[in-house]
This record gives sequence, structure tokens and C-alpha cells, in this order.
Amino acid sequence: MLTTPLGDIEIYVDDNKVEYMEKNIRVSDKLCPDVSGRYAIKIDFIPDGKIHTISCKIKGHVSSKKDGIEPGERLELKSFYKDNTKLSIGMEGESGYYADGMCVSDRYDYDNEYMGDGVLYLVMKETKTTKYVFGIAWIENVTTENDVQTWYGADPTLF
Repeated sequence: MLTTPLGDIEIYVDDNKVEYMEKNIRVSDKLCPDVSGRYAIKIDFIPDGKIHTISCKIKGHVSSKKDGIEPGERLELKSFYKDNTKLSIGMEGESGYYADGMCVSDRYDYDNEYMGDGVLYLVMKETKTTKYVFGIAWIENVTTENDVQTWYGADPTLF
């Protein structure tokens, strides 16, 4: 289990907590030199034609007014704050829908959603994807100058 300054990271498939292995990702000297921790959690899941969720949660996280969504191209990311620490959890994807109900992205066959204590992949009936990665990065002494570094550190497309 990955322990962070904001709490233990828990992974759930639907409402069932699952065991996982985290991988320590080397901190990039250029994009995120001040990051204190950078990890990837890869979940293998075989879709069965039913709707499922694969979520990554910070156990016991108490929401902060500073918590917020920070998406990018092919990146869905939410950041969480506690005291002087910022932690970001990223997922590969492009969530959202147009007014006519069509999905914003034709690149992904799943969706992404945000929660008060984490993020999740939404596996839909037509989903064929079998690997889901969560990127997690934090800075223990966050400033306005290095705040963006967790965004780069938690981007699974940069691993």
C-alpha cells in the first residue's frame, strides 16, 4: 500500500478494495524536480460488458477549498491539499460530453470522473481497454512557483 503525506492510497473496483503494487517513478529533473514522491499504480481489469468503476482514493482525506480539477491534453487530474502539501492523482483520458450526448473523445473507450477523495475510471458496457494507470505525485513544501510540478509528476502519459 502506498502511504502519502495526505493518507494511504486505496484502490477499489466497484465498491471492493483491491490489492495493488505501486511503482516508484524517477523524479524528472526538468519537469518536476521538487516532487517529493512520484508513483504509478497499474490496474489490470478485463471488461465483461457491464458498467464498472476503478477508483483511486486517499483514505480519510478531508476536502480543502484548494482541492481542484486540473485536466490537460489526454490527462484528467485532481489535486488535493493539506497544510503545506499538494498531492495530485492523474489518469489518462479525456472526459466530458457534448450537448448532444456524444463523448468529447473518440480516443478512449472509457470515461473519467472526480470524487471528493480521489478519481475514477468509468468502465462502460462497450469498453475493451484492460489496463488503467493512476499517476500520483506530491510536494511536501508546495509554493506558487513549484505548484505545477505535481501536474507533470502525476501524468501517466509521461511515465
